[in-house]
Amino acid sequence: MEFNRGDWIWELMLTRRPSDTHFSKSSTPGGESPLARDDDNTLVTHAVLFDGTKTALVILGTGVALGVAVAPRVKSGLTSLKTKLRRGVEETADAETPVPLTVVAEAGPEQPDPPRLRTV
Repeated sequence: MEFNRGDWIWELMLTRRPSDTHFSKSSTPGGESPLARDDDNTLVTHAVLFDGTKTALVILGTGVALGVAVAPRVKSGLTSLKTKLRRGVEETADAETPVPLTVVAEAGPEQPDPPRLRTV
């Protein structure tokens, strides 16, 4: 991937260098040179440059593929969590709502009717 800006060409590159090295500092602020140096700043080798566009596309494609594969599981997990949270809110609301009480008078044991007096 190249971008032409005035007198300069900007290109996305992937580099490879030995693990115990670092890039040389460039005279351009924030830039680095493809020279690989050790901790004593001794030149060890040149870094190898590869096309970064292909690598970026592979990384992007892998990310998209993982996103597509994982998305249904994430969605079902979020739906389950939402359901649990709603249930918790409903249970809390039920626990906080006072239940109306009905007073019922106690009835004593049934008594037989008292005997009637007969008049003659």
